[in-house]
Amino acid sequence: MNNREFFNSMAEKWDSTVDHDEKKIGYIVDIARIKQGDRTLDVGTGTGVMVPFLYSRAGLSGKIVAVDIAENMIEVAKGKFRFNNVEFIAGDVLAIKLPENYFDCIMCYSMFPHFEDKKAAVAKLAGYLNRGGKLCISHSQGREAINNLHRNVSGAVKNDRLPSADIIKQYYKEAGLKTAAVVDNDEMFVVVGCNEAGYVK
Repeated sequence: MNNREFFNSMAEKWDSTVDHDEKKIGYIVDIARIKQGDRTLDVGTGTGVMVPFLYSRAGLSGKIVAVDIAENMIEVAKGKFRFNNVEFIAGDVLAIKLPENYFDCIMCYSMFPHFEDKKAAVAKLAGYLNRGGKLCISHSQGREAINNLHRNVSGAVKNDRLPSADIIKQYYKEAGLKTAAVVDNDEMFVVVGCNEAGYVK
């Protein structure tokens, strides 16, 4: 079973079995500094956990493109959210055609460990950011908890690991991004990269 098959098999029961702390998610979106009118790419959207938080910041004038490799996850998300400015796409975010230099924020919430080539993924995603755009790799749990969770799950994700913040910072540097914010503790993991040096905490 590969990742797509695994997440397709989990789609219908995902929201009842996986708990996401809404306060932490709100904090992550605040760190990413999403504002009214922003265009956001939600990578690995799953059942759309992040969508209402992104929408609450970007508003009607914003745009959200929510992508997931598992079409069953996308179908669940579509059934939950009917925002006119949210587009759901089933596919591999690294393979589908997306506009370059377009997004104000790319959110990789609770999904980055599932990229096979993480360095290449960062480089590819960086190309979709506009000037001042931000790439946010985040989890509402600590890194150790995430990696232990995957170790104990049989099947496709058991070897998927979240790299250290230092490794992600190096990926950002090589992709031409400046690390703008890091939160790395037992409660959450967030590393924000910006494609210009002007980001101020």
